Amino acid sequence: MAQETRTTDRTRVDEKADGARPVDTRTERRTATDPYAGIAAARDRFGGIDIPASLVGMLTALSTTLILAGLVGAAIGAVDYQSGLEGDAEDISTWSMIGGVAVLFLAYVIGGWAAGRMARYDGVRNGFATGVWTLILGGILAALGAWIGSDYDILRNVDLPQWFSTDAFTTRAIISGVAAILAMFAGGILGGMWGELYHRRADRTIAAAPGQSETVRTDTRA
Repeated sequence: MAQETRTTDRTRVDEKADGARPVDTRTERRTATDPYAGIAAARDRFGGIDIPASLVGMLTALSTTLILAGLVGAAIGAVDYQSGLEGDAEDISTWSMIGGVAVLFLAYVIGGWAAGRMARYDGVRNGFATGVWTLILGGILAALGAWIGSDYDILRNVDLPQWFSTDAFTTRAIISGVAAILAMFAGGILGGMWGELYHRRADRTIAAAPGQSETVRTDTRA
């Protein structure tokens, strides 16, 4: 914690009958700690994107997507994250698309919360990073699936979003895919802000605690 030092000089003059002027001088130096300075220093040191925290947030969001998709799918019949894909025998319904977008949003709120809570600082950045890692992972798995074989496209095998599939390049698929991606990032950002709130409350509690101070007094008589 930063320290602030204040010096105060107090002088008292005593008149005597013989004309002498004894002088008493008291010097006070008060040192107090500033809790907010320590909090700011910690943020400067440990803030920014926390890669492990954002990766955990991504994995949390993906697993939550599977659970929520199963629940929502049981209620409305089907859930999908993109419409207008080539090769679809029957295009998905509007409600299925809405359900898929809602599932992504809620799942990434939870994933962003996990990232923001773990990272402690910069919840918005780390919540956003959960979506970035998802796109990177999806691109890598889609490339492996196209190069080696569809068995390596894990997201397709577990019915997760297929934004990089070769079937996803129709106009309708691109528009619906962008809408789903925006919902994913919005959920991640909100979740990251939510996860960081816990630590900000903790910082305010620390700052409100009674601080330590030290006073040194020096008396001089001349």
